[in-house]
Parts: sequence; structure tokens; C-alpha cells
Amino acid sequence: MKLNTIMVAMSTAMFLCAGSAYADNSTAPANPAVTVNGGTIHFKGKLVEAPCAVSNDSSDQPVDLGEYTTHHFKKVGTLGTLKPFQIKLEDCDTTTASTAAVAFSGRQDATDATLLAIDAGASGVNKDTATGVGIQILDELSKVVKTDGVSFSSPHHLIDGENVLNFAAQYKSTADKTTAGDANADVTFVMQYQ
Repeated sequence: MKLNTIMVAMSTAMFLCAGSAYADNSTAPANPAVTVNGGTIHFKGKLVEAPCAVSNDSSDQPVDLGEYTTHHFKKVGTLGTLKPFQIKLEDCDTTTASTAAVAFSGRQDATDATLLAIDAGASGVNKDTATGVGIQILDELSKVVKTDGVSFSSPHHLIDGENVLNFAAQYKSTADKTTAGDANADVTFVMQYQ
């Protein structure tokens, strides 16, 4: 009987210990939630009242004009190799317009207003910038398009759906002697539908 009493006492003690252990776990607070700022997401887009939308591929594109030696441009009017680029239009509806044209806007060359000026920085002088060349832009009919923002390319006849407007760019010398350096420039464009 004494053994039974000891066993009952031990079982009761173990039961009470186990119960208190479970009771402690159920009342202990879980790991508190931590909230921190993760950043910002910028959604960008636009609805336009136009017969076509400019493809994202075309809105911010690089055109590599290549590398030339300064002795390549031996006189005014010497041209570099034509480098093609495109402006893609999507979701075009020809019931609202039948043609599309492009006007480019950028700093014009001081010597030849038909050319886009090489970027010389905010001050207009940069020792790492090439001199004696500008960039000529031609449309799909090989017409030179000024970068004055108001001279439009030849009209491109639209079809429903996707359209591709083909252009090309090249260096053109504006002096008999060029100097070495970066020969970069940026240009923006607007679309005109008729």
C-alpha cells in the first residue's frame, strides 16, 4: 500500500509539473510582430488620347554610334556610319489617325543647326568632350530631321496594331579638325498623329 501511495504521489506530482509546463507555454507571449519600412514602389504610366502608344522599348533606348579616330573626320561634312534605331508604336487604331511623325528635341549644334550637339556638360565646356562633330538624325525616307522640337519626320502611314518607325543616326564633322573625347548626346521626342 505504501508503494501504491508513493506511485500515486509521484504520478500526481508529474501530472502537476506537466500541467504547469503547458500552462506556462500557453500564457507566454509569442514573438512580437516587428514592422519596418521596406521602401517605396513607384508606379509609372499614362493614359493618352492618341491613336497609338509608344512602346516601352522605344521610350528610353541607347544608340551606340561607335568609336572613330580623329583622323577619320578630315574635313567638314565627313560622315560616320549610319546606326539604325526604331520607335515602336503599339495598339494603333487607324480610325482616329492615318499617319505618325516624330519631332526630336535637343541642343542643336552651334555650327550646323541640322545636327544634335555633343553634350559638353552643364557649363558648356568639358575637357573630356570631343569637338568638331555633331549627330545627324535621318528618318525612314533619309530626310535629315532637325532637333529643334518642331521639325517633324516624314509621315509614316499607320496600320492597325503595331507600327515601327525607322530612323538612323551618324556623326557628321562640323570642322576640318576634330578633337578626341566623349561624343554623347541625349534627345527627347514627341509624336504627331494626323
